[in-house]
Amino acid sequence: MSAHYGYFMTRILLLAAALSGLLAGPAAAEKQIYNVTLGRRPLGSLKFEGQGSNATLRLSLDNTPFGLDDGTFEAVTQAKGNEVDYLGTSRGSETRDIAIVRKADTVTAVTITPHSEMTEMTDAGKVPPGVISPTEFFAKLANGETCPSPMAMYDGRRVVQMATTAKKQNDDTVICDMSYKVAMGPGYVFPFYFKSFDVQLAYTARKLATFAMSAGGFTVRLIRQ
Repeated sequence: MSAHYGYFMTRILLLAAALSGLLAGPAAAEKQIYNVTLGRRPLGSLKFEGQGSNATLRLSLDNTPFGLDDGTFEAVTQAKGNEVDYLGTSRGSETRDIAIVRKADTVTAVTITPHSEMTEMTDAGKVPPGVISPTEFFAKLANGETCPSPMAMYDGRRVVQMATTAKKQNDDTVICDMSYKVAMGPGYVFPFYFKSFDVQLAYTARKLATFAMSAGGFTVRLIRQ
């Protein structure tokens, strides 16, 4: 269980996701690299670059238990006028492609391959307006300077609501406790289908330093290099 749980939890962070259509953050669009850990075990790395609706990320896992969930997740979001295109690809223990098209604040098209990965929310007509893609979601966190405003992320299979629930200042570090709840569609990780996670962000000197997500006694962290 721990291998699959760690892999899916990591993906949620980004999509993780992830980590969701995000607004451009105030920081520069510099390349960011994060170490990914499950407890004390290093799993791999996450590379991110961009701002707002023009951003890319790549998650590489090469040290999951027994190598069962080693692989990559890549996501790209591009803005073209009032249209935003998202493409997420998973390679390794599973192969999945998800493409989402959003015009203004409305999702107009969703495609998932293979079809067996589709859910009841893989229907553009059912997606509420105002959602962001996983890449935009991570852009908002990575380029932010403090606790984020409420947001809703859509990854082609579900809609997730996120909001800051508590904020604490510790010298030059701001700690943000967040709720992460699946509002529409299935939960994460078969056969458990988790629908709620605890998320904690730490911003040091106005830059994202760590991103931790916890559920079921496990904690996955992104630690900025």
